[in-house]
Amino acid sequence: MHQEKPLTALPIPTRLRATTMVSTKDVVIAMVDSDFMAHPDLTQPVNRIIKYVDAVQKTELEHPPAVARDRHWHGTMTACTAAGNGCLSRGVYTSLAPDARLVLVRTMQEDGRIPTSTITWALQWIAENASRYGIRIVNISVYADELDQTLAHPVNAAVESLVRQGIVVVAAAGNNPLAPIRPPAAAPSAITVGGLNDNNTVRTDDNVMYHSTFGITDLGVQKPDVIAPALWLAGPLMPGTAQQRRASALFALDAMSDDMLETSATRLLDSADLKGAMWDTKNASLLRNAIDETMRHEQLVAPYYKLVDGTSFAAPIVTSIVAQLLACNPSLSVAAIKKILAETARPLSEVAPNRQGAGVVDLPAAMSQAAG
Repeated sequence: MHQEKPLTALPIPTRLRATTMVSTKDVVIAMVDSDFMAHPDLTQPVNRIIKYVDAVQKTELEHPPAVARDRHWHGTMTACTAAGNGCLSRGVYTSLAPDARLVLVRTMQEDGRIPTSTITWALQWIAENASRYGIRIVNISVYADELDQTLAHPVNAAVESLVRQGIVVVAAAGNNPLAPIRPPAAAPSAITVGGLNDNNTVRTDDNVMYHSTFGITDLGVQKPDVIAPALWLAGPLMPGTAQQRRASALFALDAMSDDMLETSATRLLDSADLKGAMWDTKNASLLRNAIDETMRHEQLVAPYYKLVDGTSFAAPIVTSIVAQLLACNPSLSVAAIKKILAETARPLSEVAPNRQGAGVVDLPAAMSQAAG
């Protein structure tokens, strides 16, 4: 029986051609998202989460929850995309800012909603506490429900206020090319990030657009500003969840010899909750096909990681590039950073400018210009 190749995901530094990187230990990034857990890629061997803010309850805590709930997965994955060190992958799935420090801000209610008022409160808290915690960058991979693209919208206004303070704001454009740009992506001064499909390679001739949101806002501003990889990205599974336990069991089964698989598989199958006709066999070949099929279906690339996609993850990649630029040259202004990203971006020749902005972010070129 034919077996497809296992799923893979090139690490972000590889696909961004990060030949040289500087330490981002002095850069603080605020992540505004659904919610977060204390993931090992952010807390080990050193805990880099310096503050956890609950904008729903309007409270400040030292640490996010240690046990994952459903609302934690999106924010935890964006935080690891921006600043994870790949601890659970032995350093393979690291970000471009693996030693940056983080302020994590929860915005998702228990019912799964993220109201405009909560996002606004989160951004205002950051404005009031940026100096205290040294926040230089804000990543926002959530958006408001309203279609208001003007500065009358409180989220857009809050973004503009942060930028006036000298804080870089990076926002996800959204994943629907037929939908309008919403706040905060509509804020003129935000670095709004659309999506790229780089086909999981380091080549450039096979790059195509991801299905991200784009358009000219009511203020006449073209969004997105730049695009970055939004597909074939390794995002962390939440430790301790049923999904993560099953992933670990599947990779353990996959590593077994045929003899071990035929004699020992049943003990792992129960713990991984893998049941059904496809598993009711002691034939190693059939079991391997079942393992491969399940791993592909669940988009698993490692025992603690799965494939994720969306501009929610393209934005934190740009956030980590901004962290690199600031680590290289801390005196850079928001305007200078935005200019560097635009001037060094690589346009896709087959794609209209209104869909891609300045084009694909180019880390080496941006670093060279920042240093110069």
